[in-house]
Amino acid sequence: MTRMRSLLLVGAAVVVSLPAPTLLSAQGPMMFEGYAARKQQSVDPLFGGLGFTGYTGIFGLRLSGALNIGRGEGTEQPTNYQYTQCSNGLPCQTKTISGSYKSDPGLYVGGWTADADVLVEPFRSVPVMKSLLLGFSPYGFFGIGGYGIKPQGGADTSIATLNYGLGAHHNLLSWLGVGIEARYRRPLHSDSALTVGTPRNWEYRVGLTASFGGGQPFHRRTYKPEPPRPQIVERVYIAPAPAPRKYIIESNSLDSRFSSRLLSTAGAYVGTRFRSGGTSPHSGFDGAGFVNWVFWREGVRLPRTARRMADLGDPVSTRAGALRPGDLLFFANDGYNINHVAIYVGGDRFIHSSATGNGVRYDVLGDGDRGRWFAGHLVQARRVTTNSRSFDSYYDDEPGSPDRAPRPNRW
Repeated sequence: MTRMRSLLLVGAAVVVSLPAPTLLSAQGPMMFEGYAARKQQSVDPLFGGLGFTGYTGIFGLRLSGALNIGRGEGTEQPTNYQYTQCSNGLPCQTKTISGSYKSDPGLYVGGWTADADVLVEPFRSVPVMKSLLLGFSPYGFFGIGGYGIKPQGGADTSIATLNYGLGAHHNLLSWLGVGIEARYRRPLHSDSALTVGTPRNWEYRVGLTASFGGGQPFHRRTYKPEPPRPQIVERVYIAPAPAPRKYIIESNSLDSRFSSRLLSTAGAYVGTRFRSGGTSPHSGFDGAGFVNWVFWREGVRLPRTARRMADLGDPVSTRAGALRPGDLLFFANDGYNINHVAIYVGGDRFIHSSATGNGVRYDVLGDGDRGRWFAGHLVQARRVTTNSRSFDSYYDDEPGSPDRAPRPNRW
């Protein structure tokens, strides 16, 4: 009766958790996983299963299940499986189901597992920490589940468990990765304190993961409602030759609050695809189109191209310590003619829409081949302030050529 109540509790928890991936999918990316799992000894059954995880922030909810499927060939085979049994008032005991049997020909299900886990992955959206860990993103988890073992010709054992353990993800491609995990199963009706047991009591899992949703793995971009466009005062200058129009923009100075809002707006579009001549998140951005959009969202209107933006604001030295968050960085493929622009974030990091980076992303000056390329092709920096309110608007400007930096490493 105790076992039946435990299994009913596990079943109810899994049913209640079923809508959770749908709710989480509205908040963050999702991930499918195919995996193999078993305990340490070779005589323990091998399980193959599938998992589904939905993320929001550093937290995730995963539902997974696996089966042990064998094929009987009419031969006598040994079987062995350890499990923990606890009784009220008595210490838990580790027991083993073992024996030999003559299997019948054909396929059979020798066991099952079902689990609902809550994941905590603190470095999921911290690229610097993942780089220090060689691309791995560690996580811990806890949850409830159950398993059943039924060797062909043997007794059936089903146990509800409290699960906890550790694991790590590593991305191989932008959407494909691998995962490793160690799980300890403690009987749900046990009175004993939480334990970690011995390595033989742990279940080990390895699998392939496929991420989708949110524009890029582990991130989902969001769009703010479009603010009203800033008021523009037009002045027409009479000259012997036709003069360009002048626009007067009433904008705030680049103080810390403004730069903070600017970087927050820019970060919301990470993952938006690159498109030559693009000026909107729905169709894609080029380098200048992205910077133009971000500043416009914060009430500042900039020229359409990078070389026109380079005429605005105050010049800033590109040496270490001189740049401030929100400054504009200008790059030239040939070292002279500006064709690309980015927004400085701080700590040598900058955000931009890059052709070689497949869209809006962060890069670091001097970090790897890609970062060294950008550092070597940085030709100037500008700071847009309240003194930089007027600029020339040239409607016949063509978008600059895309950057030619090395593509990001996929490993």
